[in-house]
Amino acid sequence: MTNDFAAVSTLVAEFQRKLEVIVKRDGSRHQMDAHIPFEVLRVLEDEVMPALEAAMTSIEWEPSDDDLYPGEPAMSMQELHSAAHAQHVELHK
Repeated sequence: MTNDFAAVSTLVAEFQRKLEVIVKRDGSRHQMDAHIPFEVLRVLEDEVMPALEAAMTSIEWEPSDDDLYPGEPAMSMQELHSAAHAQHVELHK
């Protein structure tokens, strides 16, 4: 069984790297010597490249503890014990 997510992320990353090289190389040429039309080059730079960057950011996103466990931070064992003991003492006064 193949991992489709891994395959897609690898493919997107490879495509992004290759496209960056092509756009940089063709963007440095004079318009008359470029292989990619100027209008297409601008679309690649202004729309496609940012979309690929957003996709890679989404693919590589790692959730933080706050994302996984919103709200108050977890209590340590010492804090739990102290709170339980204080409650016990209060109930038995």
